Amino acid sequence: MISASDPGPVIWLRPTKPARGPVPGYSRERIAEVAIAIADAEGIEAVSMRRIAAELGTGAMTLYRYLPAKEDLYAVMIDQAFGLEPQDASGDVRADLDTLARRYRSTLLRHPWLAGMAAGRPIMGPNLLRGNERDLALLDGHDLPIEEMLGVLNLIRHWVGGEVQDELADREAARRSGLDRDAWQARMAPYMRSLIETGEFPYLERMIYEAVGTGHDERFAHGLSILLDGIEARFAAIAPSRRTAD
Repeated sequence: MISASDPGPVIWLRPTKPARGPVPGYSRERIAEVAIAIADAEGIEAVSMRRIAAELGTGAMTLYRYLPAKEDLYAVMIDQAFGLEPQDASGDVRADLDTLARRYRSTLLRHPWLAGMAAGRPIMGPNLLRGNERDLALLDGHDLPIEEMLGVLNLIRHWVGGEVQDELADREAARRSGLDRDAWQARMAPYMRSLIETGEFPYLERMIYEAVGTGHDERFAHGLSILLDGIEARFAAIAPSRRTAD
């Protein structure tokens, strides 16, 4: 293991196999695969070298030769969980960004621990960096500076991440309370009616009686449409100004 005061080089700069000791019987990828399975089933809190070692039938100290610190384990887990799904530009940037957003959502929902872990400082693993190249290529050829291309990707990723975390929190609330969304809404209905009857909440009344498609899939699709409308408008505003400047 290494100390927090001297973390050493990032995991991607270290040899993939221990330089000394017995012939390696494992790999970072295999360790990450087991860790991801544990996290998917029981949450990230259940992941430890001791638990992974037990699943693999070895000792925890053996695995520290591959991943010296827990942050290293998390890094390879995140990078491997995202993987590298192919997506080529179709020429329709809106359709491509729609596919990107839905692919990102699918990955985060497949690994419920991932949205929270991926937020904040990025993990610069090889899968994520190659994925970033793939996603930026979808935006190439539209006369956008690199900071605008990055801004579009970050906007989509952050919005999708927030939507997924809200969806996962809703699932967790249903698990704790024993009430799914329909049962929760039925329980809240008398209270909502009492508020509406005061006449003080006209927008609440419209939300309840006029809004449609309140499921997570419908909300995601509607929100994504609004987001892509804004991105398209941004494209239209920026490209002509850049051509004029040139």
